[in-house]
Formats: sequence, structure tokens, C-alpha cells
Amino acid sequence: MLRRYLIIIVLATLTCAVGYKLPWFKALDFFAILLGMIAGIYIGFAIQDGRTSRIALEGSVALGFVALILLGLWRWPVLIATGYFLHGLWDLLHHPFKLGTRVQTWYPPACVVYDWLVGIFIYIYMF
Repeated sequence: MLRRYLIIIVLATLTCAVGYKLPWFKALDFFAILLGMIAGIYIGFAIQDGRTSRIALEGSVALGFVALILLGLWRWPVLIATGYFLHGLWDLLHHPFKLGTRVQTWYPPACVVYDWLVGIFIYIYMF
């Protein structure tokens, strides 16, 4: 279990290092694209689960994140960092199975760690 969290911390550190090396506007694009990919992961879990209600819920939330990302890119960049914290809260709702979508028990808490570390970095580095 500890090994998984160490891996997540290393991955978050590498993600932040990439963002740090990029110019500000490119880093914002990088973090926005990554957040969009992360937001879509639960759609895969919902499809694997197979229930239409779960697919609709996860798809709707992912679309909400897309809207947040676009507003972050077009108007208020701070929304990109906020999106990582909101996604961490969404992760918490998946553990242990509070929303009903079947996911691996270790995944939501590990994702919270990743999301919030990257979100903290974006707030500190970019704002």
C-alpha cells in the first residue's frame, strides 16, 4: 500500500517538473489537458461497471470538468488548479464506493494524493 503512494508522489513530482520547465502559458495548457484526461478516467470505470446510470453520472461530471477547463483556459486560469482540487473531492466520493461506481479500492485515495499535490503546485507556481 505504501509503495503505491510513493509511486503516486513520484508521478505527481514528475508531472510538476514538466509543468515547471514549460513557459507559463504552455504549462497551463499541459495541466488543462492532463486534467481533462484525469476527469475522463471514471467514465472508463463506469463503462466497465456497465450500468447506464453510472455511465451517465460519470459522463456528466466529466463534461462539467471540460467546461471548467475551458473557462480556465479562456478566462480564469486559476480554475485549472481549482479543477484538480475538485477532482480530488470527486475521488473521495468514490471511496469506499459512496457513489456506487465500482473502482479499485486503492484508486480513489491515490488519485486524491496526485490531484491535490499537482493542484498545490499549480497554485504556488503559477499564481
